[in-house]
Amino acid sequence: MPDDAHHLTSLMLFPDMHAATSAVGPFVGAGAAAVELMDRASIAAVRGRPGVPERWDALPDTATGLLVEFRDESPERSARSEAVATELLAGLDLLEPTDFTRDQVRAADYWVIRNGLLASVGAARPPGTSFILEDVCFPPERLADGALAIQRLLVEHGYAGVIFGHASAGNLHFLITPSLEGDAEVARFDAFLRDVVRMVTEEFDGSLKGEHGTGRNIAPFVEAEWGPVIAGHMRAVKRLVDPHGVLSPGVLLTDDPEEHLRHLKTAPPIEPVADRCIECGYCEHVCPSRRLTTTPRQRIVLRREMVRQPAGSPVARALAEDYAYDAVETCAGDGTCALACPVDINTGEMMKDFRVAAHNPPAEAVALGIAKGYRGMQLAGRLALRAAGGVSSLGGEGVVTGVTDLGRTVISHDVLPRWIPEIPSAAVGALPVTERTGAAAVYYPACINRIFGNPDSWDAAPSLPQVVVRLAARAGQPVWIPPDVADTCCGTVWHSKGYTRGNRYMANKVVARLWEWTDGGRLPVVCDATSCTLGLVHEVEPYLTGDAVAQHAALRVLDSITWARDELLPRLSVHTKVGSVVVHSTCAGQHLGLTGPLTEVAAALADEVTLPVYGTCCGFAGDRGMLHPELNDAAVAEAAAELAGRTFDAYLCSNRTCELGMTRGVGHEYASFLYLLDAATG
Repeated sequence: MPDDAHHLTSLMLFPDMHAATSAVGPFVGAGAAAVELMDRASIAAVRGRPGVPERWDALPDTATGLLVEFRDESPERSARSEAVATELLAGLDLLEPTDFTRDQVRAADYWVIRNGLLASVGAARPPGTSFILEDVCFPPERLADGALAIQRLLVEHGYAGVIFGHASAGNLHFLITPSLEGDAEVARFDAFLRDVVRMVTEEFDGSLKGEHGTGRNIAPFVEAEWGPVIAGHMRAVKRLVDPHGVLSPGVLLTDDPEEHLRHLKTAPPIEPVADRCIECGYCEHVCPSRRLTTTPRQRIVLRREMVRQPAGSPVARALAEDYAYDAVETCAGDGTCALACPVDINTGEMMKDFRVAAHNPPAEAVALGIAKGYRGMQLAGRLALRAAGGVSSLGGEGVVTGVTDLGRTVISHDVLPRWIPEIPSAAVGALPVTERTGAAAVYYPACINRIFGNPDSWDAAPSLPQVVVRLAARAGQPVWIPPDVADTCCGTVWHSKGYTRGNRYMANKVVARLWEWTDGGRLPVVCDATSCTLGLVHEVEPYLTGDAVAQHAALRVLDSITWARDELLPRLSVHTKVGSVVVHSTCAGQHLGLTGPLTEVAAALADEVTLPVYGTCCGFAGDRGMLHPELNDAAVAEAAAELAGRTFDAYLCSNRTCELGMTRGVGHEYASFLYLLDAATG
């Protein structure tokens, strides 16, 4: 769909419904592309969301919002729209002054308010209650009266519902969160719906459906809306194409006057993190496993179906068996579903909880032992990479892959990683020697950069830690690498796999060391892998105890992206720019708000910067791309298709394992942006 480049957006607050709807016609006549209405309950439902000021808590009960947007293809047309919109705005009776903005961030906040209504109301409902959304249409000149009539019915039947919708088309949504357990509650819902049908069709000559299909809830009332003649024609057509009544029986047309009371969908309580989900699906387009197994919405739907099943149900048993792989094992745990969710539900955390529950005490003890001997584990990792590389050079990649596949068959596909060709050689040499005196920051090389060597395209370059040290010195901002850094890790690996004891040990250990290294928080910490930055900033928090809680709060941890943009680039001269780069913003970078900063750094190094539309999580997720390579393949497929046919001068990222996943999926080698920054400023 075309999206005209020039937008003008305003969110207006009117004293009542009639005042708001009286402005709809003039804005539609002036060419507004969207005119969205929100009643007072809708505004209250999004309290605390971005862009919602606290002063709105004091709005009167009759207050009504109107979100209006003009979209134009050229600056000239947009200027004409602005003149008309401003003139109309000046003549309105508003509760507070507003304007039409071209600020994309401010406009996005307005749309978050509007688009987040469904999930916000659903999230606030009591556990175990259902979520029912309907949409009706009124003649535009009677829109206010229709909305007020729905409000009266909600009060009369004891429902705390909200009303919003596409005012430009006379289309209103209303939603309720009833309990559908028990005959009395079902009877209350029945009485409410029948009153709505009578009111819409008889009092207002409106439509029971606006933009959505009829559905089982309205199927018994098709004749009440259309009359017996037209309904009869519908039934005749239905019989012609479906003489045996096997196509969605009862969903569009029914002979059962109580069809809307059959097959009622309940929402039984499950894990608290997911109880608020209304199954809207906003999360699905960002999920790495969306093309492979299940999405966050499907993971939650399946859990609810398990709970609905009676004790001993073979359906529940079969679902549980499949759930292990289709939901838990193939969840990247990246949490980008929470970024897309209007109410911040992180289904990845729920999957990690299942992983925690699956670990027995011996497994927890092993994970704790690895944490305590982490320096040795890094050495073992480098030795294993060298050994695998030697075998591969003699017998080919297939030999190493065959060995690991055999081991995975014997041990577990969710424990032993598979060898993939994209795995690099081992890091060579010790970390650079640096001085603590005069350092502007503590440099924390992520353990993945202590284990893995350079990408092939930068094989002749210094190691990434050497590049970081050299860039820092060149910018006059020297960094210090603590000599005992190899004893520590950000803890993400234990967090991702659900090993609580190992995570708690390492989280407290690394914070204590950071506190010591930074001189009690005086110096900032720079980390060269974005997922590890996220681990140090956020994911260690739940595991901290004692003094570590306050110490962590006082630390300032910078990702290399932020550090490069704010501290290096202003002090460096870019001598050589490349023609084009493509940027992959990692899931951790999205959580930390680093997509923009990474793009800014890339723009300083290249004439053209491409950020793919399908730039979602690569699904590699630490070692999960080696445990389940099919997850990585599925996650990157759309981005690979988007980039197919083009070759860029550089493929930039900020996290070593994500670079492996993107290299595997796209077919071009991704590397840290720091290599290009070093080359461009050297």
